[in-house]
Amino acid sequence: KRKAEGGQRSVPKEVKGQDKWKVLPPSSICAMENIMDLSILTTLTVKRKDKVSQEHLNLLKNRFLAHCTQLKAPVQKHARLVYSSQQHQEETRKLAAGKLTLRSLKEDVKAVVRALENVEEQTASLEKTCRLLRDELEEEEKKAAQILQIRDQAVLKLPPVPPHQDDSTLETHLRKIIPVSQHETTARKLGEILQKPEASEEEQVLLWQAHKHAQLLFKTLHSNEPWSEGGNDDASLG
Repeated sequence: KRKAEGGQRSVPKEVKGQDKWKVLPPSSICAMENIMDLSILTTLTVKRKDKVSQEHLNLLKNRFLAHCTQLKAPVQKHARLVYSSQQHQEETRKLAAGKLTLRSLKEDVKAVVRALENVEEQTASLEKTCRLLRDELEEEEKKAAQILQIRDQAVLKLPPVPPHQDDSTLETHLRKIIPVSQHETTARKLGEILQKPEASEEEQVLLWQAHKHAQLLFKTLHSNEPWSEGGNDDASLG
């Protein structure tokens, strides 16, 4: 309100058709109360849930509704007020549904984050295992290389053996011991001793080896030649 000249308050101009206005019906007051309750709940949700604050807001709401019961409004405005109240309630329901959806999405995001963290931990564990396996493989390759090197070093590379030209062969010894003229006689004597029944098994083996070497060495006996009987000539064996 503007103050008129002289310090007096000016009277507001009367709106056209104001004499036809009617007091707000109870339905409109109820709609206003619902709007106020939702507004108070929203305010308490954003701010602290203090009992004193809630009582203060309820007191303001009751005062406002008591004032609204004395207000007059055009008849055509009543339907708009009810519609606004219904629209506000619909938006409130949508807001609540949106909050539930948002809460569900947050839980899904948390689950995805946990799954990603588990995957990262498993990946780190697999990488560590791969590093350990690579290290073990390198150690095994080093050991295998050392074994191959030791094997190559352990191989004896001896020069070829020259022909044996000393006088330690059996043929040389026999030629020195037995005269050439007694080769055949000595071979026969060895055969006779081999055929003696009183000879022991060890003696028979020894005599048989001597007989075999004598045949291979001198080649003076033939397999089909009969053995001649002779005396025990110890001098010929000596």
